[in-house]
Formats: sequence, C-alpha cells, structure tokens
Amino acid sequence: METFDLATLRQFLALARHQNLSDAALELHLSPSALSKGLKRLEQALQTTLFDRQGRNLRLNTDGARLLDRAAALMASADQMRSEFLGTRGSFHCRISGPALLQLNWGRRIASLIGERFPGAQVAFGNEKEDEALSALARGEADLALVTTAALGALDPRHRALNIGLTRFEVAVGANHPLALSASGPRATVTEVLKYPFVVPAQPPFRGLQGGPATDGWRDDQQPRIIRYRSDDLLLVDGLVRAGLALAYLPDYALAELQLLRLDLTDNPFSCTQQVVLVYRPGTASGWLNYVVEAMKSEAVT
Repeated sequence: METFDLATLRQFLALARHQNLSDAALELHLSPSALSKGLKRLEQALQTTLFDRQGRNLRLNTDGARLLDRAAALMASADQMRSEFLGTRGSFHCRISGPALLQLNWGRRIASLIGERFPGAQVAFGNEKEDEALSALARGEADLALVTTAALGALDPRHRALNIGLTRFEVAVGANHPLALSASGPRATVTEVLKYPFVVPAQPPFRGLQGGPATDGWRDDQQPRIIRYRSDDLLLVDGLVRAGLALAYLPDYALAELQLLRLDLTDNPFSCTQQVVLVYRPGTASGWLNYVVEAMKSEAVT
C-alpha cells in the first residue's frame, strides 16, 4: 500500500492553492512531472481522487476539500513542533493577503516583527481586495489577512479577527502645491480645496467605501471635487501628489509612509475612518503566527 509524508501533504496544499501543476511546481522548486507523481501517490494512499483534471489545470473536488483542512492542520502542527524546538532559529514562509493600502502600514509592521524575531523567515505580500484576501485565508493560500471591519460580514467560523488599528483619511498635498505654500503652512478651507484637482482610486480600496459617493470616502455628494485622475497604483498617486498635479484623500498612515504633507482642512464637517482588522485561523496557527498575533494585539490602537 502507498504511504505519504508531510512533504507530500505540502505538495498537495500547493496544488490546492494554485490549481495548476506548473505554478505549484514553480513554488516548490520541483518539476511538474515529479509533482504529478507525488499527487498520484497521495491519491493511491487515500484510495480516492482529490482533483478533477481540466487539461493542465486542476480543480479541487469534494474529497480534496475534505483533505484540505486536515492537511493544513497537520502542517501547522508540524510547524508548531518545529518552532518549539528551533525557536528563533527556525525558517518559514509567511503569506499576508490584503489591499496594498493596508499592506503599506500593517503588512510592513508584521514583516518587521517577524524579521526581528525570526531572521530566517520569508514574507510574501499579496495585493488582493478584502473579499479575495479572506478567501485566500480560507483556502490556506495565506497565513494572515488584513481587512477592514466592513469586509468581515459573516466571519468564517474557523477565523478569528483582531482589531489592530483605526485610520482616519486626510488630504495629501505636495510641498510645491499652491495650498502648501501659504505663510500659515498647508491649510485651507473646503471651498479652497475644491478648486484643485484630485486623484482617486479607480476602485474602492475597502469594502466600506463601495456604493458610497466616492471611491476614496470623500463626500462628493456634498462637496463635489474636480476628479482629474484615477489610479489604483500607489506609486503613481504619490508621484502625482508630489508633482503638485493633484491632491489625494488617503489614510493618515499612508501620508506618513509616503512622507506626504497633510493639508489641514479648517472647516470640513465630514470625515472618513476605517477600523483595520487582522484575521487568522487559530486552529492552524503555528508558534510564529501566535507570536505575531500577540505582538499585534499589544500594539493595537482601536
């Protein structure tokens, strides 16, 4: 009878993530044929098929879905045991999913925590919409998901959410913009701000901004702006603001990370705030992940 080991289960999890032999083989540094043979051995050992074949692509079937959670739990248990013996000498691969705007601050902070404690670790940052980030976590394609509270909805019972920060949106302005050159510094009334063009996201970055009057949380229904540029590329937004071509309405931490000036609005009756949440699966949490969760919990500002 065929048997399998943890390495085979790791291969299965990679296949479940990618649903493609070539992509999974690339991640694992194996040849597609070697990975295919490993899958065949696993299916023979379990006496079932785990994927439906569609050309070069694979689709997880019912039995494969049954195995997915158990395999993830076994791998997490093995990683937990390994981390207990190796301590900070251990190496692992952390995958953080979530929008780039959240990765900019909280993803970077998580990476810093991991790097300080586990110098042999690697961190991969995704750039997904919040729903996609949570789905990646559920499928085992991510270890952590960064989202806002509006995206939680009916939280997967396997997941746990930790409030890690509250962000307020501010108007970003370049140093050479006319509104930044006044003797009193970068400050203005709303009427003055509305005379200048803005750059806004092509798509709302957070679930709570969908269906609103603007993709970035500004009350365009009450204070209509000149929207000249649309882009989801943070580097491009940063460049437009620095060049004085546009203003941007961004989370306060984004201004700090990008080193943009904050324009003080002296009479704005509206504001946009978002609660940031770290989501993880406690049932498959290894030692390093528990360390990250506890560290983020101690730093949380809610």
